[in-house]
Amino acid sequence: MMLVLDLDGTLFDTSARWNECEKLANGNKRMFWECYQSPRFMNLDKPKWEVIEFVKQLIEEKEPEVIAVVSGRSEKQREATLKQLSEIGIEPNEVVLRGEKDFRKDHEFKRDAVRRLKEKYDQNKVIVIDDSDAVLEYLGKEGEVEVIDAKKIAKRERKENTNTL
Repeated sequence: MMLVLDLDGTLFDTSARWNECEKLANGNKRMFWECYQSPRFMNLDKPKWEVIEFVKQLIEEKEPEVIAVVSGRSEKQREATLKQLSEIGIEPNEVVLRGEKDFRKDHEFKRDAVRRLKEKYDQNKVIVIDDSDAVLEYLGKEGEVEVIDAKKIAKRERKENTNTL
């Protein structure tokens, strides 16, 4: 079994980086994406501990043969991304980031990445955790791919915590 994880919006809250880049870009879409897809403000990203703990528990229970991160982040962000993953205690076998000139929609990029990883590691069963409805819908149509919505993990954790009070 292979576990595939998303980063932005799933393992990390990137809203502070997003807001900083929006302020800096002042409406210039290209400048915004250049900022957001750079390591410049990645130090503002905050771990989403409820999702991270869920992932760690899943790893413990399911013992996946392969753990991969597939993210729309740019290759320019690789070093900072690896540092972030290390800081939250997740050590993937592979990290797939978007190439410099790859402008495909996120769900297309991730579908192709998951297909390549399945083939490379000879995996039939895949669990994908992502926060994008389009990615979840698209990958959910792939054979042998189970999708988990990261947004529901956070809600489930909060609900369980309030039920124990």
